[in-house]
Parts: sequence; structure tokens; C-alpha cells
Amino acid sequence: MLRDAQHDALPVLRAAFEATGSGAWLMRAITACGLDHANGYRLELQLGDDRMRGKRQATEARLIDGEVDVIDTDWLSLLRHRAAGLPLVAAAPYGVIFGGLVAPRGSSLRGLADLPGKRIGVVHAEDKNWLLLRAACRRRHGFDPAEVSDCVAAGSKTVLREALRGGELDGALTYWHQVPALVAEGGFREVCDLVELLASFPSRRPPVPTSFFVLHEALLSSAPDLAQGFARSVRDAAARLRTDAGLWSRVSGTPAGTWSSAALRRKWLARVGLPWVPEMAERLQELADLMAPPGGPRHELSAGSLAAGLLL
Repeated sequence: MLRDAQHDALPVLRAAFEATGSGAWLMRAITACGLDHANGYRLELQLGDDRMRGKRQATEARLIDGEVDVIDTDWLSLLRHRAAGLPLVAAAPYGVIFGGLVAPRGSSLRGLADLPGKRIGVVHAEDKNWLLLRAACRRRHGFDPAEVSDCVAAGSKTVLREALRGGELDGALTYWHQVPALVAEGGFREVCDLVELLASFPSRRPPVPTSFFVLHEALLSSAPDLAQGFARSVRDAAARLRTDAGLWSRVSGTPAGTWSSAALRRKWLARVGLPWVPEMAERLQELADLMAPPGGPRHELSAGSLAAGLLL
């Protein structure tokens, strides 16, 4: 009873995540291992689907509307929100989170040079996967897929996957954790893992986290201990998941012993748990500049975008 009372007295951090993917898995590991209580707070995890709310991802809309305290998103989305005047800040990095270009096994889409004339599905036109693919094609092949391919915006990763399965697309930029299951079905292959593409864009570079846990600046100012405790628990959860395959299997809901589960874990290990060093901010700005579409806005990684004290 005393322990329950002590836990009830802890400050609550409300977190909203899509039910699948690395962000939710890290949150489940935090609660399963009691890392929230160990770091002085109680995590209230709210899982939802991947639908848009207006022009925003549902989790982003919930954070902006004050319904929750923390979500995960990529650095480009963070920069767009800050440019629009929204006081959001990256509190902890968790990985280089990019998806893959997947095509039907019998498709003529074998590489980036084959994209012209193809019908390519994306979640939305500002998706970092699409922006990276466009930038790489402009530099390496002299064309922009936005001009020479038919881009189909599905609005959610689930709808996108089903459009690919239904034969409506020549290829799709699916989220990374969907790729192994699609390949395991036998009818699809991964044309390009965008993490590998990113590592050599525009030339070979060390990996850098591109997705972060994000919160309001006001929470960082009013409850710095809570934010610090969250950042520590994220770091500890990632470390445990890297070494404990059983824990990873439980929180991801992935049964061990199959080809797809092994492939999924390999992809996760290649993406999550990178240590942060301050110089990585320069690489993120470089990528933001390279990936900006022709004629589109350039967003700066301004002071305060990254909460330096929390980037553990």
C-alpha cells in the first residue's frame, strides 16, 4: 500500500504514440521495467492509430492541443512546427528512423533510376522518406520523382500498405517496421532501405538520430526534473532493448524464431540507441538543407530546438 501511494504521488507524464513502431516499444519497455518510477515520474501511455488529424499526425495534434505532454517525431517536423511559432523542443533522441521503398516482386522497379513513370505511394507529401528519396534522385540521377513519377498520398501508413497489397501502386515508401512482414508475405521486395541511402547522402557519413521525443518548452521550464527523468528512462530502455532480445520481443509483440522477426530486430538495432554528440546538430541541418524541395522553405535548426541538457 505504501509503495502504491508513493507511485501515485509521482508526477504524471502523458505520452501519445501510435500503437506500432519503435516509439511505442520504448515506452512499453519503460513501463515494463519500472524505469519511469525509478526516474521519479509515472508514464501514462496512450496508444492510437496512424490517422491524420487535419494536416497533422494525430499524435502531433494532441501535443499541440495540450492533450498530452510528449510524443515522437522527426527533426524536420519539429523544425516546421517551430517555424510556425509552436514552442516545441526535442527532449531526447532515439534513432535514425526512416522506412524503405518496397515494390511487388515482379515489378520493374529495381532501383532509384527506375522511378520515372511509376506510381509511388507515400504517407504524405512532407514525409521525410519522400523528401530524402527526391533529394537523392536529384543529386544522383538528375530527376525529381515529384515531377516524373505519380505520387499518391495515402494519409496513413496502414492505408498505404493496403494500397500496395491491393496492386494500386508500383512501389511504396512504407514505414521501416512494415517492411519485413511485407517481404515475408512473398509478394514484395525491398528496393531500398532509406537508412542505408541516408548514410551515403550526399557522401558517406556516420549515422545521426533523426527522430526525437518532443515536448512543450513550457514543460521543460516548469518541470526540468521530470523532463530529465524521462530522458534518462528513454536512454535506459533503449540500452535494455538492445541487449535483451526477450524484452524486445515482448514489447514489440513479435514472436521470436521467424525470419521476419529476426529481420525486424536487425532493422531496429540499426536504427535505435545511437549516442548523441553535439556535432550531430550540424549534420541534421545539412540534411534539412539537402532535403528541402526546390522552391520550398528552408528551415533552420535554431537555438532551443534541441534541449542540450537532455540529449544524453
